[in-house]
Amino acid sequence: MLNLALFQFRPILGDVDRNLALVLEAIKHVRGDSIILLPEMWQCGFDYQNIQKHAEATMDVLEELKRVSEEKELTIVGTYPLKGEKGLYNSAVLVEKGRIVGIKRKIKLFPLYEEHKHFLPGSENPAFNVHGIKTAVIICFELRFPHLFSDIREAQVILSPSMWGSRRGEHLRVISRARAIENQCFLALSNAWGLVGAEEYAGSSSVYSPWGDVLAYSEKGDCLLQVMVDLEEVEVARRLLPIRD
Repeated sequence: MLNLALFQFRPILGDVDRNLALVLEAIKHVRGDSIILLPEMWQCGFDYQNIQKHAEATMDVLEELKRVSEEKELTIVGTYPLKGEKGLYNSAVLVEKGRIVGIKRKIKLFPLYEEHKHFLPGSENPAFNVHGIKTAVIICFELRFPHLFSDIREAQVILSPSMWGSRRGEHLRVISRARAIENQCFLALSNAWGLVGAEEYAGSSSVYSPWGDVLAYSEKGDCLLQVMVDLEEVEVARRLLPIRD
């Protein structure tokens, strides 16, 4: 059994301190030994004008998350502007019980938000061992690319930190549920909601079962969703419907 927690909220564009304070307060209410998923770029949003400054703050933010994750024995997952040797990446960071245990750089940058002008694309799509669970991260726009899931076919849980616009909200709901069904795994999605800067985000944070059942869902509002999932459902679905050969 695994407790999956999603924190959906409306970040303030560029306000790292305020956004971090909201996340730390939400984490207080998460059950111990859980995975908590945060939205994409939650610490600052797509504040491109100040993105280099925000990237400098990322390690301080991660130090705070390392501290609280160790105290509560949590795994905390979100994405951040993170500097690499060649430039800046939109990077998912997995913080488990006080340590960074994995990083995945966003491969498919979203053209409508002009991510390619500010971030470099990643090239690797790894799976991670989190709490002894095969876990993968698919970042927002990457949900639209079925071939990315071929790299992570053994994942029992797929985490999708997102900042998905409200004008494409129905796409998000359909695609994320379909990916859970196709990959016969649990899929958890944490999205921003409401107006962040000039963009309206869709919310619709959710957890889907390997059968496509909606286990948790919130379209709007700041909220912490928590659901206990039985990982044996993954093995049952894959055994009864052998569609992965």
